[in-house]
Amino acid sequence: MKTIFLILFLTINSLISQFQNEKQTETEAQADTLAKDSVFTASDTSGEEIDSTIVETTVPVPPVFENKAFEIGERLCFKIRYGFVKAGTAEMKVLPLKEMNQRRVYHIQAITKSVAAFSWIYKVDDVINSFVDYQGFYPVRFEKKLREGSYKADVLVDYFHEDSLAKVEYIRYESNMKIKKRNMRDVEIPPFAQDILSSFYSVRNKDIQVGKSIYITNHEKYKVYNLEVKVHKREVIEVEAGKFRCLLIEPILKEEGVFKQKGSLRIWLTDDERKIPVQMKSKVLVGHITAELTKIKGVTKEIKARIK
Repeated sequence: MKTIFLILFLTINSLISQFQNEKQTETEAQADTLAKDSVFTASDTSGEEIDSTIVETTVPVPPVFENKAFEIGERLCFKIRYGFVKAGTAEMKVLPLKEMNQRRVYHIQAITKSVAAFSWIYKVDDVINSFVDYQGFYPVRFEKKLREGSYKADVLVDYFHEDSLAKVEYIRYESNMKIKKRNMRDVEIPPFAQDILSSFYSVRNKDIQVGKSIYITNHEKYKVYNLEVKVHKREVIEVEAGKFRCLLIEPILKEEGVFKQKGSLRIWLTDDERKIPVQMKSKVLVGHITAELTKIKGVTKEIKARIK
């Protein structure tokens, strides 16, 4: 499922993606091709990938991060619909702070599950964890555990930003969870690149202006690229969790992320400092999949965009 931008994007890098088995047909040849591309590639603001083998030789300076959007304990609950049919649920959580690699980190988690009525067609039980440096907000470790139908795989990443390096481990399982294939690759990255889940929370802390795109350096498996997020307009959206003034954004995804893009992906964020995802809608091969916010838990600060 997608969890999210952003994204969620962003994602909920899967609220929607969970119900599509495109990655289940990924061949060994495709995996090898990706591995060959593991030399750092980035993209300019046009979104085109550019080859870059030049890395700064000076010690990178961590960014200064000021969190205004989310709180420890925030829990966002979504229902996922395929057309009018409820296909699954998703949660995005900000769990208690942890110590990892001698760093204090945020623990951000996205969980997606298919409902019982849908599981007999295509069962989904995905978990994504991102452990993000508390002061600079860049990922220290990333874990994506996908259980989608017969496709079972893990992507585990340890980040060494001072060395411009991500150590990526990809594990593919048989249906009985016996390891079918395991790959370990070193991927060159620009310091402080984001993973698919931390990217979404990074966007929530950006100054979003209608008509202006946001660019985030995004890492996904063996690829690095500039993730463009277009900001289209303001709208009022009513969902089960309430009625909100929102900003409509559109992440332009180039790789598998929290959402697997089959067409346009639109996300509505509250038009305030919280920038809570209220609704996400993606066009798939047939119809649309929609993630709708049902509950907001653990948010003690005022949500100014809520219309009472």
